Amino acid sequence: MDLQLRGLKALVTGSSSGIGAGIASVLAAEGAIVIVHGRDVARTRAVAERLAATGAKTHVIVGDLSTPAGCESLSAAVTSEVGGVDILVNNAGGKTAPGNPAWFEVGWGDWLGTFEQNVGAAVRLAHAFVPGMKTRGFGRIVNVTSASAAQPEGNIGEYQAAKAAMVNLTASLARALANTGVTVNSVMPGTILTPAVEGWLAQVAQQRNWGTDWAEIERRFTTEMIPLCTAKLGRPEDIGRMVALIASPLSGYMTGSNYRVDGGQVRTII
Repeated sequence: MDLQLRGLKALVTGSSSGIGAGIASVLAAEGAIVIVHGRDVARTRAVAERLAATGAKTHVIVGDLSTPAGCESLSAAVTSEVGGVDILVNNAGGKTAPGNPAWFEVGWGDWLGTFEQNVGAAVRLAHAFVPGMKTRGFGRIVNVTSASAAQPEGNIGEYQAAKAAMVNLTASLARALANTGVTVNSVMPGTILTPAVEGWLAQVAQQRNWGTDWAEIERRFTTEMIPLCTAKLGRPEDIGRMVALIASPLSGYMTGSNYRVDGGQVRTII
């Protein structure tokens, strides 16, 4: 199926590695002009060069989206480089508290910092790029959230709450943009095999004496630690394919919704 993405300009924030790089790769393969974004110059350029080597059209924008000034700088750079975007993928995020601290060990400053990185960046970039989308009568906004927003644990409360807020703002923004040609949806990844997750799993495997065979490590993790219906971890491109679908002009009847790509990790039907 041709998703009709060829020639559309897509900004994927946080696409210098992991899930963002997977999203950028799928959009580029579908013919979109991809603006690769990250905070590390070398890593961001490496992703763009890898995509360009396949014949894709790419641009590189480097910057930190955790502050209003950073978002303004990125928006100005993108506008100068490509004149606006048709597709905005709010993938950049993360949390400010290092490690995996208990709920009461996370200070309010880290709550605010985490909300700035996730919710703040998404809101500010929507303010920056939606006017152009409305003028053109077409736009797609995709917010990347987390399975922990729907099925939270007792730690990383600030991150889980920020991701849940992004699901909520997805629905409200979709309604605010009714009848404009601009749709807004969110994608909720489960456990995805990014380099960071792979490194963490290697440590878990060592602690639990699972050996070094990757297939066995993946099987044990998805049956013993986080049971998944698929008995396998997701890959960044799994998220990319869902993003490509709802970013497509063919998906104009899909808006205000949250789409889980989690191997059955979240135990709810809504």
